[in-house]
Amino acid sequence: MTRRRRAFLERTHRARERASRASREFNPSGMIRLAGLGAAAMIGLAVFVGFAGGDRYLDRVAGLQALTRPVFLGTTWLDLIAIGMVALIVGVVLLRSRRGAQSDD
Repeated sequence: MTRRRRAFLERTHRARERASRASREFNPSGMIRLAGLGAAAMIGLAVFVGFAGGDRYLDRVAGLQALTRPVFLGTTWLDLIAIGMVALIVGVVLLRSRRGAQSDD
């Protein structure tokens, strides 16, 4: 193989490895887009309920009132669910970052 061809293949190989490594790492812009999509869906749902006459939908939601009653040291089930979800997301991010650090060694 010629030198130029070998150098080209080495650069290509290094670029592919770099792209592969970057795709395995945590992507904050993707998370921000996902959060924006979730917020847009919640706002859209709230607007729909508001314009559609929210009274008939409130009866169905009344069953969720149990989530807002204090359960443990003044926290509600809704608070505990939110804390659990945040802990789960942080755990997944830490696990993925640890795996990425180990594969670089």
